[in-house]
Amino acid sequence: MPGETELTSAYSSKVADDLQHNVAEQERIRGEVARLTAELDELMHDHGVLLNLQQALQAGAAESGGQVPRQKAGKAGKAGKADKNSAAGKPTLVELIRHHLAASSAPCSASEVTTVLAEQHRDRHIQTTVVRTSLENLVAKGRAHRTKQGSSVFYTAATPAE
Repeated sequence: MPGETELTSAYSSKVADDLQHNVAEQERIRGEVARLTAELDELMHDHGVLLNLQQALQAGAAESGGQVPRQKAGKAGKAGKADKNSAAGKPTLVELIRHHLAASSAPCSASEVTTVLAEQHRDRHIQTTVVRTSLENLVAKGRAHRTKQGSSVFYTAATPAE
């Protein structure tokens, strides 16, 4: 039957074209998903960096006795919580770091300080990057010393006379 062969051929051709179009569309979508995933990863990284900077700035302001910059209206609840903690005598991260350095008999890395403080203060979320920034701020203010051994950096407390 000649009509049946032509119909089968037409359907086969149409299915082949649809399959080719489907594969091309899948590739286009995969590329778009990869681009969006990379963009999301970058935004998440930037968010982490910005949070670390915010914490370091707040720690530096608390260390220098200055006021922490006011938050936008939507952030007032968190700022109020931080103020209550300070008023209740909860030490700042910088105070905890200074106390740890003063009590340590050997130089400490930022990672070591983070580990010890995180174990001692399980109610707080202590990040190594924030501790490192706080340590560097203490060094800049002359309240701690930095020494390098190879690629490792270690910190000690400055003596009171300094």
